[in-house]
Amino acid sequence: MENILVTGGTGMVGSAIKRVLTELDDSNNYYFISSKNYDLRDIKAVDKCFNERKYHKIIHLACRVGGLYKNMQNNLEMLTDNLKINLNVLECCNKYNIEKGIFCLSSCIYPEKPSKFPMVETQLCEGSPHNSNEGYAYAKRMLYIMCKHYNNQYNRQYICLSPVNLYGFNDNFNINDGHVIPSLINRMYKTKNNIYPYDLDRFEVYGSGIAQRQFLFSHDFARIILLFLYNNDITNGIFNIGESIEYTITDVITIISQILKYDENKIQYNTTYSDGILKKTISDNKFKEMYPNFLYTDFHKGLYLTLDWFQNNTDIIRK
Repeated sequence: MENILVTGGTGMVGSAIKRVLTELDDSNNYYFISSKNYDLRDIKAVDKCFNERKYHKIIHLACRVGGLYKNMQNNLEMLTDNLKINLNVLECCNKYNIEKGIFCLSSCIYPEKPSKFPMVETQLCEGSPHNSNEGYAYAKRMLYIMCKHYNNQYNRQYICLSPVNLYGFNDNFNINDGHVIPSLINRMYKTKNNIYPYDLDRFEVYGSGIAQRQFLFSHDFARIILLFLYNNDITNGIFNIGESIEYTITDVITIISQILKYDENKIQYNTTYSDGILKKTISDNKFKEMYPNFLYTDFHKGLYLTLDWFQNNTDIIRK
């Protein structure tokens, strides 16, 4: 029996891992921690966490994260906070001899102007990320670099997974700070139900709606994390995770409005807002070569399940 530490354990992906574990016959002990337990920016707090029990593996999800506009307004904090978190966690992983770990990156950290689409793992550092999330992107790139060198120098098995845009239950539905899907869901729900300050006749989309994105249901990512955690044939490297199909923001809004039964004629676009990067397509061929039979949740079904969860949990959602 192994003790497995999950940082960021109360967030969307951590919560999804808990749900997946209920479906599996897993006899290991999982310890889910959050910023309420330990401030991972503080090396003393991190050392205290690792010293409290013997951990054998780690799933490192914790980070300072947000949607497009939060990143644009807080690039410095996104950089410094995430660098501190990752430096401290990896230092203690090595100090306390945690040999294997899964570390979460993001497809948004890839170059703004890549040499080709779809982007593969070797393109991660070939150019600058989009300036809207520069701080977050460089901190996450450094996480990959640090993992690579711990693997090389100390014979660790630290694996980096780079998912496309995640969505699902227990997401951050904050309208200003959340990612695109939870923010849209919350704002359209409030607009439809005339909830102040969105008791308006129209639903305003921030941007033109033409930006393209790939999406991944958090339940799928949780399953994939556990596949990698227990696959002893995979000891290092970086792997893109996410279905190849792309949707425009307009596509996403259309699907959400159909599920919520919101009048599409009342949707308008405010192009004074930034679209962010217009395209950041990644390829998951490296992952699918190992797991060719893995089936992603259909995007329409995943959105329906997420909206159903949201409407049944409006009193407890992170907003």
